[in-house]
Amino acid sequence: MKIFTYDDNFEALASCIYSAWEYSLTHKDEQISLRKHLSIQQSIFSEFIYVETDSGKAKKVIDSIKTKLSIQSYHTVYMAFLHCQDTGDDIYKFLRLAFKHGKDINYMLGEEIVMKLMRLQRAVSNEMNSYIEIVRFNEVADNVFISHIEPKHNILLGLAKHFQSRMPSIDWMIIDSARSLALVHQKERDCYLHKLNSEELKKMSKVNDIKEPYKKLWKSFFNSIAIKERENLKLQRQHCPLRRRKYMTEFME
Repeated sequence: MKIFTYDDNFEALASCIYSAWEYSLTHKDEQISLRKHLSIQQSIFSEFIYVETDSGKAKKVIDSIKTKLSIQSYHTVYMAFLHCQDTGDDIYKFLRLAFKHGKDINYMLGEEIVMKLMRLQRAVSNEMNSYIEIVRFNEVADNVFISHIEPKHNILLGLAKHFQSRMPSIDWMIIDSARSLALVHQKERDCYLHKLNSEELKKMSKVNDIKEPYKKLWKSFFNSIAIKERENLKLQRQHCPLRRRKYMTEFME
């Protein structure tokens, strides 16, 4: 078996898909698999081939998905890539089937690999929508806001459109502490991703909220509207799991 490996970004995956597909055309009987480069485990029965990111190859793959399949198929593939699991091989298998059947792939729910990508897409989309509701910002300077989150999936860029449209004239940053990644917005500009080093992440986690009194007011409001007789912790955890509460003002000590 040949295992093609790629770096942890979508352009790298697209480059890997191109190379793996190209190889399969001349080695039709050989098994091919795709994995992230950092997650590989050596095997005496497999040969690993590391594929460097190639913007040209990646663009060809992405353009082919959009034109020969559909924008919906591209969205499904991209969202599946953002899942916390290594989904590269599933995406490759999905595209092999998709380019065989064309635009009808989105309706072939009887195929296991199609249903799997739909489930991956739904998991990422659901978490993205939930974090839109629970992101809490701290004002660390005049009109400078920072929020920390630790999502299960790599959803940071998916939050950009929502918050940029609602806070266009404010400098803000949403930090994915688990991945040391920051979504940065400078007022009246587009968002961009920035990889934080350990010192930057440590510094960002220690910044103080200059509007601390408003935190106390929000906590008081949160507690005052609660009806003790109707308290249902199990249902509360279903709607807002414990792992999402770490940076939520109303649950912080």
